[in-house]
Amino acid sequence: MKIKGASVTNSAAVTSVEVRRATEEDHQWLYELHEQAHKALVERAYGPWEEDQQRAFFAPLVNDHEVFICSDGDRQVGAVYLGERDGDVWLELVEILPGHQRQGYGTLVVRWVVERASRQGAGTLLQVHRVNQDAHRLYLSEGFSSAGETATHHLMRKSVQ
Repeated sequence: MKIKGASVTNSAAVTSVEVRRATEEDHQWLYELHEQAHKALVERAYGPWEEDQQRAFFAPLVNDHEVFICSDGDRQVGAVYLGERDGDVWLELVEILPGHQRQGYGTLVVRWVVERASRQGAGTLLQVHRVNQDAHRLYLSEGFSSAGETATHHLMRKSVQ
């Protein structure tokens, strides 16, 4: 699948990204992506990155969700993890390699998830960590609204389009 149509304003903006379902062979790369994309956030929010703890967190993440690899040509640039919650698509996680962030990949992937959910007649739910203000701004700019809060996360929802 190829996702097109991002309208982003930075000069390095991408206009398309390919998405494919992840396989078991992708699991090591997905973990490495997870570490690269989230280590700084985890350390800001919770303290030192504990390898054993992160691997324990990662196993159900990759095994209990639909996982898609995002590529630009022959370069893998990120991944998205999807589930279902209360009849809506649950956007568990979007991860983009640090060197490819703020170029429009995340925007394209979020739009793909919302369109996919809409085709199913579902809204899109997610939670974003309070310390991840860049992601929070992205979701607001894509039409998500507040659906509640926890001690650590903003809960957000976008209705069926």
